Amino acid sequence: MKWEAIEEVLHEFGDTSQQKWERLFEKWSNHNWHDHERPSEKTNVMLMDAGFILTDGRANLEALHQLLSDHVQTTVSDLYLVSLFPYKTRQNDTALDARVQLFEDLGRFTDEFDLIYEMLPEAYNNSQFDVIVETDALIERLAYGATKIRVHVESFRGMEPTRIKQILKLWRTVIHAYKPNAQLIVAHERVEDSFPYEEEADVVCHFDLSSHVILAFAQSDVTRLGDWARQVHPLRADQTYFNFLSSAERDPFEKNLMNEDPDVILAAHSVLLSLQGIPLIDYRTLFGVAQPIEQEELIQTLKRDPDRLRIYEGVLSQLNVKRLHPAFSPYVSQEVVNLDRRVFALKRKHQEETLLLLTNMSEDTIQTDCEGTSLFTEEWMTNVTLDPFEYVWLKQSHIGE
Repeated sequence: MKWEAIEEVLHEFGDTSQQKWERLFEKWSNHNWHDHERPSEKTNVMLMDAGFILTDGRANLEALHQLLSDHVQTTVSDLYLVSLFPYKTRQNDTALDARVQLFEDLGRFTDEFDLIYEMLPEAYNNSQFDVIVETDALIERLAYGATKIRVHVESFRGMEPTRIKQILKLWRTVIHAYKPNAQLIVAHERVEDSFPYEEEADVVCHFDLSSHVILAFAQSDVTRLGDWARQVHPLRADQTYFNFLSSAERDPFEKNLMNEDPDVILAAHSVLLSLQGIPLIDYRTLFGVAQPIEQEELIQTLKRDPDRLRIYEGVLSQLNVKRLHPAFSPYVSQEVVNLDRRVFALKRKHQEETLLLLTNMSEDTIQTDCEGTSLFTEEWMTNVTLDPFEYVWLKQSHIGE
């Protein structure tokens, strides 16, 4: 850590001595830091409960790693691990420091996945918030392999917005000092006309996508969804959005749908992946199971249920296609296309690549005049017909645009 990298921002914390900051950074001075790649079209995030996979009834990180390595590692780039901190040792770990054991367990993941952790400061007002202790916890998460750290602004209960901004600015500066390509993801649900903590974020969370998607299905009308997508304002060139249909704080998306048809679930995820930003897939949707489960039981349950298997294979197929096209980069802007009130249509452009992404959000069959090469079949399509809840992703030529 170079002191000059954060010296300016530390002036805003005049109630904390320079000696305390120096001791904190000295504590981590011998750690071997590894930076990671900047988010790209290959960045696909999966929300994952760290206690999801059981062995003999107990949560097992090693078994979870094995499951994910076998089944999603070639498709999913990032794991957003929740229910991880504070770490609880296994019964046979009593002779080993809990943090050492956690570092060893997570080391199995970091060769194959980037990791996202939460910061949940347990403070109810400014006097209870120890900025040194909480910043130490932030750096510890970076040491545990985090490439992105998500902070929910509502965690800072009772604090003034100005103070929250100071903390977020400090944390973003610290994160980039250790890992220049790492990301501070900032979530704030009470957003009206603007996002008040945008300047302090690398990635801004969207919380209202799910409600707009559900409404579009219920009304067979994408008007409000399209209006919302148009109002998503461009960020700085080094910023992007974080998009999800369900989150750690909320139920799985399909629980709020009246229709849980696999076609509807896959159509919803087509919308999610079409939008500018980093997409999050919920493990509860992907595997069709919400409660902790033994690994073999999960695999058998998935194989026995054709609807669950179809969702699992369909979502992974979408993610695999997305990874191949730079126009899906989270930093590439979007253009909402007026096609039909029942069809959500987005255009994404990157250099010589233009994609037209169509999702029928109704039970009707819809005829269009769209044409292009299907990203899924590599076949040229003209006058594309969309069956009920069908999605078609097209690569178009720049000629005639």
